Amino acid sequence: MAKIIVAAVFVALVGWDIWEGVGNLLGLPAYYQALGVAESTPWFLLVPGVVLPLGILGAGLWWGWQRNSTVESALIYVLALAIQAALSVSLLSGEQAWRATVLLG
Repeated sequence: MAKIIVAAVFVALVGWDIWEGVGNLLGLPAYYQALGVAESTPWFLLVPGVVLPLGILGAGLWWGWQRNSTVESALIYVLALAIQAALSVSLLSGEQAWRATVLLG
């Protein structure tokens, strides 16, 4: 039972990042259009913002669920969440750099 609760918390935390990625994928193109740079929409940053959390969710659940100990599973979920957070921050910084380059350059 504890293993299911730990997995559910992991799914909720990564699910939040998936939700943010989908929101960015759907909302930012309209924002870029309002700024007049819609032709330069950084799809190479927006699509991975959805795909990477989904992949990490699947890999983390698969890897963590195979452990016998709930503590081991929790540590794997924390590791997967940390990796996902680092990748999200990297994508966010890439998008900010892209936006600055397109708007100022």
